[in-house]
Amino acid sequence: MRRAHRWLTLGVVLFVGFLATSCGQGLKKENEQLTSQVATLQKENVELKGQVTSLKADTEALKKQYEELTKEKQDLEEKLKEAEARASVKPGTKPPLRPKKSS
Repeated sequence: MRRAHRWLTLGVVLFVGFLATSCGQGLKKENEQLTSQVATLQKENVELKGQVTSLKADTEALKKQYEELTKEKQDLEEKLKEAEARASVKPGTKPPLRPKKSS
């Protein structure tokens, strides 16, 4: 009985060792694949962060340009109102000529 128990124990130990060895190879391969995926994703993450930074800078530049154009529009509207007001003060007269711009 003791001998049978020892052989059974030895068989179980060998079986578990065999399973661990074969599973170990599969785990090693899977680990290498996951490591490669992590490296790829980290590279993509860095690239995307760069794109976000660039897009934020573009957004700020466009906001500034929008504000400048809005101010310019308001200034032009005020000049137009002033010109219309001057033209309405003297009915029948022509509005003042615009100065020529030299490019």
